[in-house]
Amino acid sequence: MIAEAKASTFPLRADKETPGQPEEHHLADVAIQSWLAVESELPVRGAELDLLNNRWRYPGGGDYRGLFRAYDVTGKIQTLIAMVPTWLLEAQAVLAGELPNVTRGKQCSSPYACLFYERCGNLEPPAEAHPIELLPDAGGKALARRLRATKGYVSILDPDPEELEGPNSTLYRRVRAAHRSGEAILESGAADRLQSLPYPRYYFDFEGIDLAVPHWSGVRPFEQIPFQWSCHIERAPGVFEHAEFLDLSGDDPSTGCISQMLANIGPDDQGPILVYSETYERGVLRGLAERHPQHAAALHRYIDRLVDLLPIVRDNFYHPRMRGSFSIKRVLPVIAPDLGYSQLEDVADGTAAQLAYLAAALKLPSQPSDPA
Repeated sequence: MIAEAKASTFPLRADKETPGQPEEHHLADVAIQSWLAVESELPVRGAELDLLNNRWRYPGGGDYRGLFRAYDVTGKIQTLIAMVPTWLLEAQAVLAGELPNVTRGKQCSSPYACLFYERCGNLEPPAEAHPIELLPDAGGKALARRLRATKGYVSILDPDPEELEGPNSTLYRRVRAAHRSGEAILESGAADRLQSLPYPRYYFDFEGIDLAVPHWSGVRPFEQIPFQWSCHIERAPGVFEHAEFLDLSGDDPSTGCISQMLANIGPDDQGPILVYSETYERGVLRGLAERHPQHAAALHRYIDRLVDLLPIVRDNFYHPRMRGSFSIKRVLPVIAPDLGYSQLEDVADGTAAQLAYLAAALKLPSQPSDPA
């Protein structure tokens, strides 16, 4: 039996019970191994993918039975096994040939990021200063492809405003206008929305760790466990104080996280909790409520008070230096250069924070392993 273990979760359909379809590149991986085993005259009775069961919770005590769930792929890889010799010949031809003249694109990051991405970028001709692909979101990217294919447009400055159609046409036209003028555009709606918010206002951010193999009892694979949060509290216009939480003990930080939130963010004061891209904070709070039902009511009240700044920015602001992105890493250096991520040293993003936590709290290596 060929058994291939992956640090990916077991595929499930919407009911969270019925097995879904495994990823194609996982099937190709097992097919190659099965073909190699057969060619080496080793007996192969079948093949399975062992994938992380993210419906399972670690009971503690080092008992990891149930961490993986097996997916029998014997029947799914038979056609792929027959294709392996062709794949091998094609790979050999690529290695023997000249460097292909292919522009970087989605193929460079799916299913995994290519280590030669930056090197290939140095081989490409100078990029268009304002490429039409700067149109944001999936709809904008689709529109950019269509306009490039049908009209030959390569720059976001090429189309007339009325050609930037679709549900987000107002956004696309704002992006185009900003790139044409080279200046930021700020609509009045942002101030109207923010001025309507009551006090106190809580400007909040989590940092969490999502381990493939859970370290604490009751935790699922890849469940986000918050080990740090930061909160600027605006009690009245321009009157700020700061609260924070950080647990480097190595114990489950969840209980301390909740206790500090309850002590600093009034569960019943109705003050808005402002975040940027609320999906993460909402998911962390829901996870905490599920694992700690004694605090579920308060945590769900926090969820109800979340105010997402991302749509406010998308609806009202754009600067050409954002390059079509509304991520906080693009927005923050534009609106507050003194707070840009370039000012940070050792811990400059979420990944660095996780690595620092692994080293400080769990005594694990602080550097990612060599992908080779």
